[in-house]
Amino acid sequence: MIGGLGAGALTFVGTGPRAPVGSVGRMEEPVVARGTRARRALVRALRPLPGPPTRAAVLADTALGVFGALLLLSAPLYSALTGQYDAGQALLRGGLGVALAAAAAVLARRHPPAAVVVASLASLWFLPGGLLLLCVAYLAGRRSPDARPVLVLAAVVLLFGTVSLLAGPAPPAESAMAALTLLLNAGPAWLVGAYRRQHAALTAAGWEHARQLRREHRLVAEHARSRERSRIAQDMHDSLGHELSLIALRAGALEVDPGLGGPHREAAADLRATAVTATEHLREVIGVLRTDAGPDPVTPAGEGVADLVERARDSGMRIALVHDVDTAALPPMVGRAVHRVVQESLTNATRYAPGTEVAVSIAGDGERLEVRAVNPVPEGAEGVPHGVGGGRGLIGLRERVRLAGGAFAAGPTGDGAWEVCAVLPLAGGSAPPGEAADEDEDTAIDRLQRAARRRIRGWSVALVAVPVAALAGLAALLLLAASTGIRSTTLEPEEFERLRPGTPQSEVEEVLPPLSVPFDARELAEGAVPEGAVCSYYRSSADLFDAEATFYQLCFSDGRLSGKGEAPIR
Repeated sequence: MIGGLGAGALTFVGTGPRAPVGSVGRMEEPVVARGTRARRALVRALRPLPGPPTRAAVLADTALGVFGALLLLSAPLYSALTGQYDAGQALLRGGLGVALAAAAAVLARRHPPAAVVVASLASLWFLPGGLLLLCVAYLAGRRSPDARPVLVLAAVVLLFGTVSLLAGPAPPAESAMAALTLLLNAGPAWLVGAYRRQHAALTAAGWEHARQLRREHRLVAEHARSRERSRIAQDMHDSLGHELSLIALRAGALEVDPGLGGPHREAAADLRATAVTATEHLREVIGVLRTDAGPDPVTPAGEGVADLVERARDSGMRIALVHDVDTAALPPMVGRAVHRVVQESLTNATRYAPGTEVAVSIAGDGERLEVRAVNPVPEGAEGVPHGVGGGRGLIGLRERVRLAGGAFAAGPTGDGAWEVCAVLPLAGGSAPPGEAADEDEDTAIDRLQRAARRRIRGWSVALVAVPVAALAGLAALLLLAASTGIRSTTLEPEEFERLRPGTPQSEVEEVLPPLSVPFDARELAEGAVPEGAVCSYYRSSADLFDAEATFYQLCFSDGRLSGKGEAPIR
């Protein structure tokens, strides 16, 4: 196939002016590409949107169909009432309008471009169809993920509508105005719908980003807690290993004691072997439980709070330590928790508030122990910025204090300082079953999103309802004023027939309406007003939409009715 195409191309080019062989390919490829893009655009335009409609969507589409049917039925119904159409024509046009409204409502959910086509035809054939086109165009912009198919189909409909109108009996100016009206009905509504779709997509992406950040924060917190548990395991290994080593040492001393008999020395030997075995097992278990392979600890083994403060002072920190509790006599979990709180507080003060004095206090009341570290916040800083270290140290402290049965808090104070506080039971305690902060983050974000939607829903409804109500009220007032003005200028045909020329003007004015229609002389035919006469004009019908209403002319001269008839309007 490729060879045959190339030979045919060479033969064709050889019959005319010479051209490079490569130019044939460059001439053919754009045509093929344009055809492919056009087919793809047509396929996208005809492809239905995914997802079955929900019950609420079905109810909304039904409401749209009923609204459109009532709109399109109003035109033939009014024409039938005014006598422009007979019953058969009105029924036929009404059925066509209902069919178009139903088709637009059905297609608006899965095929928005096709719904725009149907609504455009309805707006061309029915005067109130512009409102249906406005609604369907908004829904197309709101629901269509790709704007190009909608624009292509709208352009096609506009083109065919313009051609059909130009080919009809209407003047070109009216046809152009009808096409422009079609474009103005569909264009802005579609743009508003597309804006609402993009705004909703950005809002959903923002909430999803918030959920992702919360999930990442939860993972960071879990990692920090796991690392703190690993440190606790190492602390327990050091403490218990030291105690087991002492047991093994004392059992070895008893084993070589000459004052003991053979059975007692054998029991001491068994005790020493058991302690050694327990130490090895403890080392293996702690090694499995540790989740990180961090660097070797730089803190001296068995270091107390006083030693920690002295080391920090030697490095140049200013620290005020006040304590009335012997931290060396605390249970291992409580003692190591106190040491970690003071250590992390000093580390944060060095990192985020260098040069400031840190006040550390440790106080107990016989049942509880309170550890508090306070340092001033430098000017322009905000304590411990979580964006730098991620707050992992504080998360680890909270986990360690929680596992020791205590409570932990950290944050700025009212006087411009940063405070870390931990309350621990002196006798130690079991960890609570969970933390309130560990609630499902996705649930919390969903709750915040629902609250935001409730707050904005009322404003959104008001944003639409208030202008619509104002326009409806203004239209009602205008119709009422126009109807009142028409009634005040209407002379019933029966009264007009009873009037006779020569009747005194005072008697005629008794049956005339209070106002007359103010016609300009340029609107009347030449010679419409007889010389020496004054004429008044009145409507024959009080119906605002009566297209067959005529205007009466009553002329007075010398105080009497000199003539009557229909007004000669140009």
